[in-house]
Amino acid sequence: MQIFTIISLLGAAALGVCQSNNVTGKLGDARQVRNNPVIGEVWTAVFDSSSVKGVVTAVANTVGVNYTIDVTGLPADKGPFKYHVHVRPVPADGNCTETGGHLDSYLRGDSPPCDSSRPASCEVGDLSGKYGTVTGPTVQKSFNDPYSALNIINLGYIGDRGIVFHDSSSARIACATLTKVKTQVIG
Repeated sequence: MQIFTIISLLGAAALGVCQSNNVTGKLGDARQVRNNPVIGEVWTAVFDSSSVKGVVTAVANTVGVNYTIDVTGLPADKGPFKYHVHVRPVPADGNCTETGGHLDSYLRGDSPPCDSSRPASCEVGDLSGKYGTVTGPTVQKSFNDPYSALNIINLGYIGDRGIVFHDSSSARIACATLTKVKTQVIG
């Protein structure tokens, strides 16, 4: 009888942990990145289309990646704009649809939409879901995403992937590939 009671209590405790955890992705919530290769490593996505110009900068930090968005030319009447890290780089012809879907390392999917109060439960690449959409025509915004990585062994690795801006209809209106620029040792 005592063994049955102990097993029942352990099962109930395990069920309670699972229910209160509220994990979204099939692989769980995103984990904070604490092993970027060199703090200060810099990657940029340079936007140079006929209308959208500017740069998204990603800098390795002690925890995650510091992003800076500085773009102009977003059509003010088509916002608010979402922006994401996509799984593939932009091809030579500039076709944004070829960048694939959002970086979704933990197999969350994009439905239901990201809850910004629980950023670890969002797709790693859903930056606007975690840190807010932007309006045009000019955007200047900085934030740290602790779930993005510049270490290729991490699930949240963003190097050599596309950054895509979507208009309010979700159409892809601008894209550029994150490319390593330099390593600056911060000490």
